[in-house]
Amino acid sequence: MPANKNQIRRIQTLLRMMRQSRYPNFTSFLHEMKNLDPAGAYNISSKTFQRDIADLRDEYGAPVRYDASRRGFYLTNTEWYNEDLMVEPFEMKAALLSERLASGIFPEPMRSEIAKAVDSMLMKNESGMAEGVELENFQVICPDSLPKVSPDIFLAAYSAWEKHNFLRLVYRTVKKVQSEMLFEPHVFAWSGGNWYLKGKLHQDGAESYDPPLIRVLALHRIQKIEPLENFFQPAPEILKTTRESGLFDFEKIPEAEIEFYAPFDESMAERFAHIPGAVTARTENSVRVKLRNITEFDAAQLVFFACGNAKILAPESLRLFVRRIAQKVLADSKE
Repeated sequence: MPANKNQIRRIQTLLRMMRQSRYPNFTSFLHEMKNLDPAGAYNISSKTFQRDIADLRDEYGAPVRYDASRRGFYLTNTEWYNEDLMVEPFEMKAALLSERLASGIFPEPMRSEIAKAVDSMLMKNESGMAEGVELENFQVICPDSLPKVSPDIFLAAYSAWEKHNFLRLVYRTVKKVQSEMLFEPHVFAWSGGNWYLKGKLHQDGAESYDPPLIRVLALHRIQKIEPLENFFQPAPEILKTTRESGLFDFEKIPEAEIEFYAPFDESMAERFAHIPGAVTARTENSVRVKLRNITEFDAAQLVFFACGNAKILAPESLRLFVRRIAQKVLADSKE
C-alpha cells in the first residue's frame, strides 16, 4: 500500500485521467501534476510513475491496461473503485456542490448519471458538509429561455470530447445555412447559458481544410451527430488560448474607459474592484473604470446594462460602435 499521501494523490490523479479516457503516460501525467501544483515546480521521475501504475494494479487490484495505439494507460472498468482511495471530506464537499451545479446546467440523462456517481461516493464516505445542512437549499437557477440541447446530441458530443473521437455532424448556422462537417472536439464549454464545442474543423460541406480551421460550434445548432471510431491527439494550444483569451476569438480593444453613474456606480465598482488598476476614479455618485483587452461586444453590454447611466470616455471606436447599435434599435422601433 502507498506509504504517504503524496502517492495517494498521484494515484487519485491517475484514476481521474483514466476515467476521463485521457490515457495518461509519464509525459501527460507530469504535465497534469504540474498544473495542479500552485507553485508550478512539481516533479517526479519516470520510475516513480511506473511504480504508481504497478501499485495501482498490483496492490489495489485496479484493472489497468496499456493501449499502444493511444500510448497511455486506461481502466477496463471505469466504475472500479477501492475504499482505500476514496476522497477526503473536503473533496466530497466539492463533489456535492458540483453535483448541485450540474443539476442546473446539464441536460438529462447526464444530470442523473452525475447524481448517481455522487450518491455512490456518499455511501462509502463522509460528505464533508456541515451537520444538518440541506443541500437542496443550494440552488442553481437558469433562465427558461435558454436554447435547449437534445440529450442524444449532448451525450454524443460529450462522449466524443471525452474519448478524443472525431465527429461527423450536421450543423445549422445563425443564418440557417445547413452543412455536414468533420470536426475534432477539443474543448467542451458552458458559456453565457449555452453549451459549445471548440476544436478543429476539417470539412464543411464540399470544402476541406488543411490545416484545419479552429471553430466554435453551439450544441443547440447541431442537427445530427455521429462519433467516429478514429481518434485525434489533444491540442494543448487550443485549451491554452481558450483559458487566456476566452472561448471566442473576437478582436479586442487594448483599453476602454467608461464612467458609470448612480444607481449603477456601486455595482460596477464592486464588479471590477478585484482587477488591479481597473477602478481609476471614484466619487459619491460615479465610478470610472479602465478595462484592458475587452471586446467591443462585452464593453457595449456594460454600457447598455447601465440603462443610459454610462459615458464612454475612450476609445472613439467604441462610442461609434454603441451609437450604431442604438440607432439601429431606434430605427427598428419606428417600423
